Amino acid sequence: MTSAHHLYALPEHRRLDLVDRFQDLSEQQISDKLGRNLDHFGPTCPRADKRRGHLPTVALLGDDGRWHLRLGNTMVCSVRARVFLDADTTGSAPGPGAVIHHEQWAHWWTDGRRYRIESPGPHIGTTGSRTVEWDVTLTGEEKRPDLVRPWERCQISVHEGDWDPCRIAPRGSWRVHRRTEYIDVGGRMCHACGDSLAQDLEYDRHTSLIRGVLCQECASSVTECPHPGGCYRADYLNSPPAGHLRRTYYVGGNRDDRKRPGPRAA
Repeated sequence: MTSAHHLYALPEHRRLDLVDRFQDLSEQQISDKLGRNLDHFGPTCPRADKRRGHLPTVALLGDDGRWHLRLGNTMVCSVRARVFLDADTTGSAPGPGAVIHHEQWAHWWTDGRRYRIESPGPHIGTTGSRTVEWDVTLTGEEKRPDLVRPWERCQISVHEGDWDPCRIAPRGSWRVHRRTEYIDVGGRMCHACGDSLAQDLEYDRHTSLIRGVLCQECASSVTECPHPGGCYRADYLNSPPAGHLRRTYYVGGNRDDRKRPGPRAA
């Protein structure tokens, strides 16, 4: 019989969640994994170096018909803007009439019949890359970033975690409704670290109940937290701020939340 003391030091719901997440491992192996994380992390899980979402944001319409995100006084889609955003807190913010330079690199390949853009892995055929540059002039129209649909956003750096998740749900989308509900209760910043924008739903594998909405960094590693308590990720896992909503995460993500008509009268 194994002791698995690192695993059994966790609250029961976290232990059961980990057992369901790592079904190919024994309890002792999961406990050993937690022990290695304890040695590596120390008394608390590390925090990400970059913060996203702590500066004021507004979406500005460009003459290209897309919305562009202004973060603090800098346009996210301008060249290399994300490198110096945290230091760019002085000066005037770009407004109507400002010209924003765009630059995007793309890798492509073709097998002679069809093209693919930024497709990873080895390819048989012709490959290449190019950098495209263009300018966009800002109009005077503004909008809350969370009310801009994904396909209306400037696509440069759109997946980096600076945009608030869109709260306008396509018809039948349970995921957007749930994420918006949890953000309204737990806040727009990550429900674990509080440093960056909440982006992704996170749920308990044993119960299938949604715990909260996390930033990209925490969403990928929160369950690696080996601490029973005294750590910001442990605090989230032990008592998530919006966990009392107890909404179900539909594994596979294909459930349609539209109301169904009742049976017709004979």
